[in-house]
Amino acid sequence: VSQNKDGSYTGFIKVQLKLVRPVSVPATKRVPSLQAGRQGPRTQGVKRRTSFYLPKGTVKHLHILSHTRASEVIDALLRKFTVVDNPRKFALFERSEKDEQ
Repeated sequence: VSQNKDGSYTGFIKVQLKLVRPVSVPATKRVPSLQAGRQGPRTQGVKRRTSFYLPKGTVKHLHILSHTRASEVIDALLRKFTVVDNPRKFALFERSEKDEQ
């Protein structure tokens, strides 16, 4: 973490994910139309979701500023993992370590 002259700071934080529910990511599959030459909603990609559990203890490092809000950290994590679930389903907790404990 480095401090700027104006008192603000920038740096990296380590975020350890401990999710107890599966997350959803996009999975796009093209569905062929019933008639070969016909263009319609079925010829475009059908949006589907794939759900899976992230391994416990998954770690991501994020660059933050002193004015970065917790909701922005959650949004950044969801974008990094391409998670399409609503960000309001997630919470961010601070955990401090001292002497590796």
